[in-house]
Amino acid sequence: MAYLTHDEILLAYPFGPPHRLQVVHNPEWWSEINNHNLPEPVKIEFNENVRENMPENIHFGKGIYMFFLEPNHPFPAQVDIKHLLYVGRVQNGKTNFNFFQRFYKYIKAIGNRTVALNTMRLTNLWPEKTFVYYFDLSDRTDEEIKNIENNIYNKIVPPLNEALEGNARLTRKLY
Repeated sequence: MAYLTHDEILLAYPFGPPHRLQVVHNPEWWSEINNHNLPEPVKIEFNENVRENMPENIHFGKGIYMFFLEPNHPFPAQVDIKHLLYVGRVQNGKTNFNFFQRFYKYIKAIGNRTVALNTMRLTNLWPEKTFVYYFDLSDRTDEEIKNIENNIYNKIVPPLNEALEGNARLTRKLY
């Protein structure tokens, strides 16, 4: 499956460059991130094989996933640069209710010009530089998972999350 070209993505963004992301770095908000005792994540490169590369033990799990852009700047190996792009969750009894099913949507967005703009950017702009971190929280309730996701994305404010609340919501242009 071919990724959209830079020109194809530009056609969807007549109002500005798709690579420009609004990033909020507010240390006061970071201090409000709860200690959720997240387990060690499973890291997988995002591409059309992400589901096949997903370990069996998380296929049917629920929890939190995070998309990170990991650029390969020409710095020494000790300089590890990552940009959190998006935080999502999977719960029991919801549409796309496990990691394996949820990522079908993202794979189908590769090369697809008809998906939501943020999904288009997330899945097409940075091939070989986008990674997913899965936090299997199958031992937690759906309400706990929702609260964890909410706390993380409203305090870090990833640029491709749209469902922000409170002060985090004020960081986005509404019109």
